Amino acid sequence: MKRNVCDFSGESGAGKTESVKLILHFLAAVSGQHLWIEQQILEATPILEAFGNAKTVKNDNSSRFGKYIEIYFNDDGIIEGAKIEQYLLEKSRVCRMAADERNYHIFYSILMGMNTKQKKLLSLGTAHEYDYLTMVRHIVLECSYLSLH
Repeated sequence: MKRNVCDFSGESGAGKTESVKLILHFLAAVSGQHLWIEQQILEATPILEAFGNAKTVKNDNSSRFGKYIEIYFNDDGIIEGAKIEQYLLEKSRVCRMAADERNYHIFYSILMGMNTKQKKLLSLGTAHEYDYLTMVRHIVLECSYLSLH
């Protein structure tokens, strides 16, 4: 078994996350077949980002965690599995954000994705009703980064 490693590093907004997405799309394309597992790997990225990305002063969709991805190929070069691990989650963001920053996207996305009936069933309100999510002066809710397409 031959192992290859790609390491993406750089400052906030340098394009690390986008580079990883391009590599994943490339690997799925060159494997020659479009299998269910390839689609699952590609679709996992925005879900992980919702739990680990937040708006910062430098970047509206800044990764606040590291991600280690192993992709497994069979002898024919076809993707047959993957393992994704998150590490170094920025725990301080859970308690407090800097001015003009937001908490992890998932908190806002859950509230935006539920209709009134679902929120009532779970005794939830809007993002504006939670001190935890309104520590900043304003909340702008945009969830286009969660698109799976």
